[in-house]
Amino acid sequence: MQAPQNASRSLAPKSAYLVHCMAALVVVLAVILLFLQAPADGAFYWSDAPRHALNGVFIKDLLLAAPIKDPAAYAYAYYARYPALTVLFYPPLFYFLSAPLYLLLGVSHQTALLAVFLHYVAFGIGCYRLGLFWLRPAMALLFALVLLAAPEIAFWGRQVMLEIPAFAFLVWSAVALTSYRRTGRTPMLYLAALLLVLAMYTKISTAFLAPVFAVVLLRDRGWAILKDRHIYIVTLLAIVGLVPLLVLTLKFGQANVQSVTGIADAAVSRSSLAGWVWYARQIPSQIGWTAAVAALVGAAALVLTRYRSAARLSQADLLFWGLWFAIGYLFFSSIDLKEARHSVFILVPVIFAAMLALDRLRPNVGVLVASVLLAATVAHTVLLRPVYYVQGYAQAVDFVTRKAPRDSVVLFSGYRDGAFVFNMRTREDRRDLSVLRADKMLLRVAVRRELGVEQKLMTEEEIAARINQYGIRYVVMQPGFWDDLEVMRRFEAVLKSPQFKEVQRIPTPANHKAHEKELVIYENLAPVATGPIDLQIELPIINRTINSTIKKD
Repeated sequence: MQAPQNASRSLAPKSAYLVHCMAALVVVLAVILLFLQAPADGAFYWSDAPRHALNGVFIKDLLLAAPIKDPAAYAYAYYARYPALTVLFYPPLFYFLSAPLYLLLGVSHQTALLAVFLHYVAFGIGCYRLGLFWLRPAMALLFALVLLAAPEIAFWGRQVMLEIPAFAFLVWSAVALTSYRRTGRTPMLYLAALLLVLAMYTKISTAFLAPVFAVVLLRDRGWAILKDRHIYIVTLLAIVGLVPLLVLTLKFGQANVQSVTGIADAAVSRSSLAGWVWYARQIPSQIGWTAAVAALVGAAALVLTRYRSAARLSQADLLFWGLWFAIGYLFFSSIDLKEARHSVFILVPVIFAAMLALDRLRPNVGVLVASVLLAATVAHTVLLRPVYYVQGYAQAVDFVTRKAPRDSVVLFSGYRDGAFVFNMRTREDRRDLSVLRADKMLLRVAVRRELGVEQKLMTEEEIAARINQYGIRYVVMQPGFWDDLEVMRRFEAVLKSPQFKEVQRIPTPANHKAHEKELVIYENLAPVATGPIDLQIELPIINRTINSTIKKD
């Protein structure tokens, strides 16, 4: 059966072009306004964000250095200097895309945010384009704007996180597939597969959309689809293209695999009813109660009435949107590690259901109600879900980079090690400095403490000697960091000994309940190593120990 025509076909070509350009401009302006609230200047909140930012810097540095003979050795040495690198722990595409921006604009938090900003714009325009297949242009634009402003999406999308970059590829993949379904143009099939693969190379959980595509194509064309050689070629190319990602995930992403197979600190177990309704309970806070109610009404109208025919939805279209939500929901619910941000990808069909219902009202009435819905969504995001930040880390870096001797090591102890490390890397004038994490020196921990921690029960004398051995002149520490562990209490006792002098206290103001209130900087008064410094850093997540040498000029 021929799919319904594009909802914007009634417009004359020139008028349609102008409308679409104006819509794209509105999307850009909306994203700009959203990013005015995005914390910058090194004030990271989530622990992953500075790591994503640093990974792109690493790719830039790697390409410039071109260590063809031994790129692995270069990566390990880089980690030894900046121990917040996770480039193999996550899919690498976003880092390769952000690297040119660092090259052109320099290494900064703002540059990292720009990379996300560009994906955010692409995501918004993609949502508008997808909506046009079923909605009038005004409603398609409102559909995109509500998604852009949805609390959960806007919260994570204005940080250096992977959700929005992956979302952009995912939405445009859906656009390409829908175009293929309506026009039969084979290049769009290849484009849909390519964009979905790129989404997975950004965030692997986007793979849930692949079976949705397969089922919908089967519903459209029946078993005759098995006679189409392009289906086999596309499938083969996608599988071959994903082999490197699979290898990287199995070798370096064990913690991500554990998130699926079961973790000790799961909020709820997937074997319980609570685990399967957990994401359903998050939807009102993810999109706001107003949008949630509108979506529920719209979904009910589609399922329980003949509304879909009046709404220009074929049975295959209804299947496409229904499976997008259902398969996505089952996929994320089957993963033990539950976080509201993980399921943002299934919010597209939720908002679509609301907008489709409103689109069938009288044009002016529908647009008016949808505008009220948008205003309510924006109000929820601005007033109740601002982006979190923790300041002070850039200031701590400014202090130690002014004081630290050349080619020395700075020891950091605290929750937000990634924020400190990334801010250190932004200082191009102090590339001679290395950062050592106290949790690497005193503990054996993989990714996060909840997955297991082993103390290296060193005495206070041994800790002091190790600090001197590593050429550490300055220590930046968060008071009370993991001080329930004996070795960390001994470390704090060492810092309060006559060997160390407190030289600065830096407040860490935040707009949420943060772990820390301040950072304390100590100067080591004892003689420290002045020759080449041999560092030994354990990486339990990949069962490897890095041995790196810092050479003095």
